[in-house]
Order: sequence, then structure tokens, then C-alpha cells
Amino acid sequence: MSRVCSCGVALFVLAMAAVMGGCSSSSSPPISVSLSPSSPQAIDQGQTVGITATVTNDMSQKGISWTLTGPGSLNNSTGPSVTYSSPTTNLTSAQQATVTATSEADPTKSASLQITVSPYLQIPFQTLASGAVGTPYSQTIALTGGTPPFQWSVYNGPIPTGYKVGGSVPDGLEMNPSTGTISGTPTGGGTWYFEAIVTDATGVTADNGFLSIQINSTVAPGNPVPFLNQPLVPTAVSPGASGFTLSVSGTGFVSGAAIDLNRTPLGTTFVDSEHLTAMVPAADVASAGTAAVTVVNPGPGSGPSNVVYFQVDAPEATVNFANATNSPLQVPEPLGIVAADFNEDGKPDLAISANIRMYVFLGNGDGTFAPTATSPVSVPSPPYDDFASPYVGPIAVGDFNHSGHQGLAVGEFNNEAAVILLGNGNGSFAPSSASFANAFGMPVSAIEAADFNADGNLDLAITNEISGQSPVVLGYGNGAFSAAGDLYTGIFPMGVAVGDFNADGRLDAVVASGGSTAYPGSGVTVSLGNGDGTFTLASGSPIPLGQNLSAIVTADFNGDGKLDLAVTDSGGNSVLILLGNGDGTFGVPTTIPAGNQPDAIIAADFNNDGKLDLAVANYGDGTITLLLGNGDGTFTQAAGSPYAVGQYPYQIAAADFNGDGKLDLAAANLSDGTVSILLQQ
Repeated sequence: MSRVCSCGVALFVLAMAAVMGGCSSSSSPPISVSLSPSSPQAIDQGQTVGITATVTNDMSQKGISWTLTGPGSLNNSTGPSVTYSSPTTNLTSAQQATVTATSEADPTKSASLQITVSPYLQIPFQTLASGAVGTPYSQTIALTGGTPPFQWSVYNGPIPTGYKVGGSVPDGLEMNPSTGTISGTPTGGGTWYFEAIVTDATGVTADNGFLSIQINSTVAPGNPVPFLNQPLVPTAVSPGASGFTLSVSGTGFVSGAAIDLNRTPLGTTFVDSEHLTAMVPAADVASAGTAAVTVVNPGPGSGPSNVVYFQVDAPEATVNFANATNSPLQVPEPLGIVAADFNEDGKPDLAISANIRMYVFLGNGDGTFAPTATSPVSVPSPPYDDFASPYVGPIAVGDFNHSGHQGLAVGEFNNEAAVILLGNGNGSFAPSSASFANAFGMPVSAIEAADFNADGNLDLAITNEISGQSPVVLGYGNGAFSAAGDLYTGIFPMGVAVGDFNADGRLDAVVASGGSTAYPGSGVTVSLGNGDGTFTLASGSPIPLGQNLSAIVTADFNGDGKLDLAVTDSGGNSVLILLGNGDGTFGVPTTIPAGNQPDAIIAADFNNDGKLDLAVANYGDGTITLLLGNGDGTFTQAAGSPYAVGQYPYQIAAADFNGDGKLDLAAANLSDGTVSILLQQ
């Protein structure tokens, strides 16, 4: 009995010892604090980090307290969670911040998170080094801020939803996606504009669309691209005429130059650098039609001149027009229009700029047209301009890459650029590798192609209505251009025309400028070419003239061998004629009434009488006025003129659309979204 009691007491003592041992603080599990995320963090300025603390073995549940050492702030604390926000003042270098969570029950227990904050990721404005064709090139784009590693690219899109493109780096170069270094050996001259994009390790992206690289050409200049004046002599002959001598004048002719009739060279005699003659055989004028006349210099360089039409049809006592069968064509918001043989079938076609697209219609040879399979083509915006809509406008035609095919330089009315579209010879076009020629101002109101530095490559003269600039950019024969000189202008430069006004063998340019009561300055300004793409102001320029000039053409209207001017005065509802003196100066203007707000003008022989006429589009009343030349610099309005077209005809083009030997007209009517085709009867 006593043994049983003894054992029970012993068991009770052991049990009590066990209980007392379990309540002893010296053997309790310690409190611990951990953080999520737990590894050091790297962020960019402007970013935040959400942090959560976990406390174990805190039987009191007193929680934690948060502290911050370094820049930034702690926000949105909800007990175990807090948000770290990077500093709001701009950092110039990376900064370290430490966020600490401390147990309230045991302040000796804490956990910390290290955060590295880098400055805002930016590609700063910078000038990239120029290069040269054939010379290795390497340039790293400067970058500030951000968290490495970085991923680089050249932006290229979206098209067509955004109508913006990032351009490209020069031919022969490429961008290293890891370093942002552009390197390689350039293969073509010109200036390429592009937008670089970089993304850092945190997912932040920065871009800069104002980057460009100029590559200087090392190719020796070739023979110039000739420039052909009007009129041809004769301008037209009747069908069945005997063989005759065709005389042409212009600028940049060299020995061995050929006059081409519909791309076929004639036996040509070189007279001097501004005059050629050729025998036209009777077989070439046996039946009615219209031939495209160009001048082509021998290589190296060169290329075909601008086109002047030669009609084979009898002179007309009166001129009448009627709408073609499928006229008008439906084109929303047409602005610019040009006629040329883009698919090289001998029939004139149309290229029309409208809103954000280019429409191409191929001529059927009977006055009707059909859109190409690729029409319309979306026209991109340049990388340095974020306008969602480029609103394409004036167009210049030329072979900008020596392909033998006609391409287009399309001025963007809202943006500081001319988009370069290279012809494929079948009515389709492809952007050049350089994509754009910088116009250095906005909006682009006129554009002309000519070889201003006589190196065998087409250049561009561009007027910018609001900025008041009229730059000349030099071509390199590959669809790329670089800035050269500036034309002299008035306040609101509108139209531009090209010719050798002082007979020195170098191309000059004249700009028609608008004005207003608040900003007077309407007039014309003549810039004499120095032969290298730069210009000198002509004596007597600028010439105050009219109320609000808009468009201008140059030709020899009085047959004295000197180039004259015809310019529309939108404010005065008239056309002004200035006869040239042959030295870059002009005589007293004469005024010819036109329609309401004349806005566009074309010089050609519309009635085949050997004298140049003028077709004038009147924006204000939706008509075209035809002024028949008298051969002495005066003009008479044609009977039946003006001719109704559509609402707000902005630009016009002339060609023989039905092959009958008479020039027809096409008008881009801005307001009603149509293009009127008027066939001469």
C-alpha cells in the first residue's frame, strides 16, 4: 500500500515539473521578423515598392513599426504592409534607401530591405557624330538614369493605326540592342532621322524621336540632272506633219545629252549647256497623241529631266472641256495632285495626296482611271513629330534613286517633312530607307525637285507657310537628303518655281509669299543659285506684289529666251505676269483677272497654237480659268472659261488623259472629296 502511494506522488511531481518547465520564458521560441520581398530591390525614380512584414512567435500580437533611412517616403501603411515611394525631386545619381520593420514586442528583432533608386530613365537631346560613306562608324546613344541591363531598338510603327514611324539608321549601320551603339560602315550619303527606344530592367521605357545621323558622300559628282524649260519649239504639230527640228532650252545640258520622246532618244545636237535640238521623224507625228519630252545627260550620275508635253494635233480656235466618263473620282480630302506615267505604259496616271494617304490611279488611256491594287497607301509621320495625322499635301515627281522609275516626294502639310516614296515602275511605291527629308518648318506648302548643286542627284526646294522657312535639301541619289541652303522668302512662303533666271548655268528659285493686313509682305523673292545648294538674294528682291500670293510658275511667255513668271494672287482674284530681264530681275507686273481666290496655276499650250497658256484653279468659286497666251506675255481668257469643277479646287494637273493630242485637266477638290477629270473636246 505504501509503495503504491509512493509511486503516485513521484508521478505527480514529474507532471508538475513538466508543466512548470513549459511555462518557463527561458525556453520560449524567439520572435522573428521577415520581409517580402526579401532580396535587394532596384527601381527607377517614379516607381514604388510594396513591402509586407511577417512576425512569428509574437504571442502579444503587438505588430511592427516601420522606419526609412535614405531618400523617398513610406506611404499606405496598413500594419504589416507599407509602400515605399521614390523621391520626387530629380536625382542626378543612384541613391540607396533602407526600409526597416521592427517588432514592437521585441525591438531587438527587425528586418531590412535595401532599395536602389536610379534617376529617371531618359534619352537626352543630343547630336550624333556625322560619318562618311565607306568609313567605319561607331556612336553610342547617350542615356541617363534607369536600371541596367537595357534593351535598345529603333521604333518602327505602328502603321497604319498611328501613322507614325520611327525612321531608320543609315544604310550599312545597325543598332546594338544591348548597348545602344550604332555601328557599321555606311553605304550611302544623306541624313537619316529616327526614334530610339530603350527599356530598362524595371520595365520602364524612354524614347527620343529627335535623333539623326548625317553621312557625307565620298562619291564624285556626276553629270547634272537637266532641267527643261517651257516652251518647247514648236509646242505642237498637226498629225501627218513632215519631220522637223525640235528645240529645247533649260539648264544643265552636257555634251552627249539626248532629247527623249516617250523614253526613246532622238538624234540630238548639243548647242550649249542651255540649248539642244533634235530631229523628229515624220513617223513619230503621223497620228494624234501627246509625247512626254525629257532630256537625259550621259552618265555618271544624271537622270531624266522634268517632263514637258508635246502635242500632235491641229491648233484649236476654241477650247472646251467636259467631264470624263468616270469623273469625278472619289478621294476624301484631296490636297495635292500630279500626273505622270508611273507604270510606264505610255498613259498618264495620277498620284493624289489626301489626308493621311496617297491614292494612285492608273490611266486607261481613254480619260478613265482605276486605282492600283496597293492604293491608297498610308503615309507615315516623321519620328520627331507626334501629330497623329500628317495631312499630306504638295507632291514633287522625280527619280530620286536612279532606278529609272518615277518616285514621289510628298510634303506633309502638318509636319516638318517630305516623305520619300520610290517608284517601282508598276504604279506602286516603297519608302526610301531614309524615309524623310526634313523640311525644317511647318506647314509644308510647296515642293519642287531639281538638281541645285549639279551633282547628278535630284534635290528638293520646300516652302513652309507658317514658319516662314524655305529650305533646300540635297539628294544623294538613294532617296536620302541633307540640309543645304535656304531660299529667300517673304513672311508666308507659299509657292516655289525653279529655273535659271540670270543665265549663268546654275539653277535658281523664286518663292511667292502671301500676306495679310496684319502681316503685310505679299510678293516674290528671287534666290540665285551658287551651284552648291546655297543661294544669293537677287538684285531688286523681294518684289512687293499683290495682296496674298499663292502659286507660281515660270516659263518664257514672250519668246525672248528669258524666263518669266506667272503668279496667282488669291487676295486680289488675279494672275500677275512678270517678264524676265535675264539677269534675275523682272519688269513691272501686269494684272489679269481670274476667278475667286486663285490658288493653283499651270503653264502649257492648251490650244496647240505654239503659245503658252495658263490654267488657274479658283479655290473660292470651284472653277478653272483658262488664259490663252498671245505670245507676247499677255493673255486672253478663253471663251467658255471658267469651267466648273468641284468645291475648293486646291491643286490641278495637266496631261493628255485620252491620247487625242489635246491637254486635259485634273482638279483635286478639297471640300467635296472628289477629283474632277476634264477632257478637252
